[in-house]
Amino acid sequence: MSLLLLNEDELRQIITITEGMETIKQAFTASAEGRMNMPGNFALHFPQVAGQVNVEGTYFSQSPYYVIKIDSNFKGNTAINLPTQSGVLMVFDAATGFPAAIMVDNGYLTNIKIGAAGALAAHCLANPQIRKVAIIGAGKQAFVQLKSLTVVRKMETVWVWDASPLKADNYVRHMVEDHDLNIRIAPSPQAAVEQADIVIAAAESRQPLIKAEWLKPGAHITSSALHHHPVKHNLAADVWQRADVIIVDDLAQCIQYGELYHAQRAGIIQHVDIDGELNSLISGKLQGRSHPGQITLADITGLGAHDTALATLALEKALFSGLGQRLEGGFHLRALGTGVGHLL
Repeated sequence: MSLLLLNEDELRQIITITEGMETIKQAFTASAEGRMNMPGNFALHFPQVAGQVNVEGTYFSQSPYYVIKIDSNFKGNTAINLPTQSGVLMVFDAATGFPAAIMVDNGYLTNIKIGAAGALAAHCLANPQIRKVAIIGAGKQAFVQLKSLTVVRKMETVWVWDASPLKADNYVRHMVEDHDLNIRIAPSPQAAVEQADIVIAAAESRQPLIKAEWLKPGAHITSSALHHHPVKHNLAADVWQRADVIIVDDLAQCIQYGELYHAQRAGIIQHVDIDGELNSLISGKLQGRSHPGQITLADITGLGAHDTALATLALEKALFSGLGQRLEGGFHLRALGTGVGHLL
C-alpha cells in the first residue's frame, strides 16, 4: 500500500477558500446532527524554547477517513529565522486503519477553516447590506478572514489598522492585488471601527483594542483566534456588554482560548449569556439577528474536526488530479489461513 505526501503548495492548489467554506458549512451541519467524533487532545510543552505541540484526532460518521493532527507553535523559532507555526495532518483509512496520506500544511488548512467559520458567522449574523468593513490586525487571520468574507458579502470600503504600519501597508498591497477592493490604512483602531458594518478582530494583542462606544448600531464583530495558542485580547469588556447576540464556535474551547476567556474571567459574561454555538445557527436550530439595529458578536477559535473535513476533501481532490508524491508504506498483507505469505 502506498502513502500520499502533500505539501503546502499542493494543498493551496486544490483547496480554495470557496470550497473550504462549503466543506466547513457541511462539517458544522454534521456536528449539529451528532455525527462528529472529537474525543479531545493532549499537549506537549517545551518551556526551554517556548514551544507547544498539540495532538488531536477526529472522525465524522460514515466518512472514509479519520485524521490525526499535530500542531506546533515554537516562539523561539523567530530567533533562528524559522516560522513559529508548523503542522502535519495524518489521514487514515477508516475501514482498515491504514495510513492514507500525510499533509504538511504549515497551518494553511487551519487558517482556511477559521476564515471559513468567521465568514459563515458573518453570513448568518451580519445585516445583508453592508458598506464598510474594519480589519484590526494585519496577520494571517486578517488576510483569510477578509478573503472569506468577500465570498458572502459585497463591500464598498475596507479600513485596516495594525500596530505595525509596515504590516498594514503589506496587507493593503496584497489584498488589492488579489481582490478588487477599495482598501485603506486607518490611523487608529477607532478610525477603522467607527461606521463599520462588520468588524474583524484579528490582532495578536494582549490589550483590548476595540471599544463598544465606537460600534455603530447594527454592527457585527467577528473575533478570530487559533485555538491551542496564546490567548489574544482585542475586545474591551464593554463590547461584550453591548452585544445583543453572542455566538461561539465551541463554548468550552472559547472559554479557554478565545476572546471569551477574558470576559468570563473578569465576570462580565457567564455561560447563560452565550446565545449558542455556530453549528446550531448554521443548521437553523438557533435564531441569530432578529433586528437590523442589533449588535452581534461571534468568537471563533477553529474546531479540530474541521481539519478532518478539509483533509478529506484535499485527499480526494489530490487523488483525482494526480497531485502529491506517493511513498511505499512497506505494509505486508497475509492471506489468512492460506499460508500464501506476503502478497505485496
